[in-house]
Amino acid sequence: MATTDPFAGISGLRDATQISSTDRQKIAIIGKPKSGKSWFAASGIKPLLVYDFDDRAESLAGKEGIKVKTLLDIDQTRPVAMKAIESDLSTFKYAKANNKPIPATFVFDTVTYMIKCMENELFSQESSLYRGIKLTPTKTLRLRKNWDGINGVEGYMKYLISEYSQLGNIIFVFHSRLEKDVVNSTPESTKYTDQVTVDPQYMAKMLSLFNEVYRIEIDENNKYKVTCKANYEFTASTTLLIDSEEEPDIMKLIAKHHERLKERTK
Repeated sequence: MATTDPFAGISGLRDATQISSTDRQKIAIIGKPKSGKSWFAASGIKPLLVYDFDDRAESLAGKEGIKVKTLLDIDQTRPVAMKAIESDLSTFKYAKANNKPIPATFVFDTVTYMIKCMENELFSQESSLYRGIKLTPTKTLRLRKNWDGINGVEGYMKYLISEYSQLGNIIFVFHSRLEKDVVNSTPESTKYTDQVTVDPQYMAKMLSLFNEVYRIEIDENNKYKVTCKANYEFTASTTLLIDSEEEPDIMKLIAKHHERLKERTK
């Protein structure tokens, strides 16, 4: 007898009705310096590990359920930050495979400075990716010199997002900037659109890899607010049943989502 199941013989399928928007969170937080990005990220599900690329661990002083690991490359010629990430990733993957506890949430703060560490690691592997500027007789600054470097960073980002999201919740923190108008800008004059994007701008394409894209800022009343849905300035997005603007607390966002979901199913 012929089957009536259109998915017969296809493996690896999941029924969408059995998928929850909060089972695995992939969050991007965007904002200006000192706009509360780190605090917002630290409100995620605990236990929470923060990879601190900005050397600002003190901003999270006293917060419970959080461990902070500061990652810096003091010497560009001897990069260590991304090697530490790789080592941790192996440790966590082994622990999860053996049913041992690992953090519920992994925070990368901020992408702007993490990119510098990525570049240092890439430069150490391929010298054609950088050019040197002599600062002193013994000190040379390495700078990315071509699009291969950008492609390498993008590949690194996709890799980290993929690998760490298999372990648990991920939160990547980005600095914001005005969006450059690439069509109307010239070498002599830079033009901007009405939109806000991430810094560096080429990282904007990575936002499509996140389920939640939030912008945090301080309003005219000196209060923190989070834009959760797209408006004329920023293309925020969310899979949660929350409002267009919320306060910066991830656990409260999750609670509101579940309350509204419960109301829908009554």
